[in-house]
Amino acid sequence: MDKPNISPEKSSIFEILLAADASAEAEFLAPLLSSNIKVAALDPKETSIEVAELLTQAVSALVLLVSAKTGISKGMIDLWNYAMERQFPRMVVVNQLSFSETDFDDIVLIVNRVLEVGLTPYLVLHDEIGEPTGLISLDSKEVHDYSAPITSRYLADSELQSLVQEFASEYQEQLAAFESDSFAQGLMVPILPVMEAKLLGVTEIREYLAQIG
Repeated sequence: MDKPNISPEKSSIFEILLAADASAEAEFLAPLLSSNIKVAALDPKETSIEVAELLTQAVSALVLLVSAKTGISKGMIDLWNYAMERQFPRMVVVNQLSFSETDFDDIVLIVNRVLEVGLTPYLVLHDEIGEPTGLISLDSKEVHDYSAPITSRYLADSELQSLVQEFASEYQEQLAAFESDSFAQGLMVPILPVMEAKLLGVTEIREYLAQIG
C-alpha cells in the first residue's frame, strides 16, 4: 500500500495539537481550550518522524502538556524537535501542580535544558500549605486570583511586586528580543502553568492561542 501524502508544512486551518504522555491526562484540558483540538497520547519511549508527521498534519499549533509529577519523556522531546525544526507555533503547559514534589519553576528549568529556552509570562502563587491559588503577570504585575469560584484580577501589592521584580526584569529582557507576533510565527515559546479543576491558567493559554487564528 502506498504511503499517504503527508505534508509537514503548517496548515491554514486553525487546529491545535495537544500532545502529552498518558500520565498528564490531556483529555481533561482539551475541552477547556478549544473545540478544534486533537489530543495525542505519546509513546514515552519515542516519537518517530512518521508519527510526528501524522500528528501534525493540518495542525496550526502544538501544545505540549507536561505533568509536574512525571516530567518530560523522550517521546515528547522527539515531537518537540520535529515541531521546532518546522517552526510550528508551540508552547509548553505544565499541569498536575497540586501537592507535587516538582513545582512549575522546576519544570521550566527542565524545559529550558531539554527542549528549548522559553519565556514564563506568569509565576504561580501559592497559599499557606503550598497549593497553587493564582498567577502573577511578570509584564503587568497583575494578580490573577483563582482562589475563589469567580476569578478576580488586581494589581499586586508593593511587597509582592518587590518579590518578583528580579524575575520580571529578566522576563522583560527576554521579551525585548521578540516581536508581538513572534509566538504565532513559531519564534517564541511561552511556558504556562495550568490547574484544570480551578481553571487556573486556562484563559492565559487561550489568549496565546488566539494570536494564531
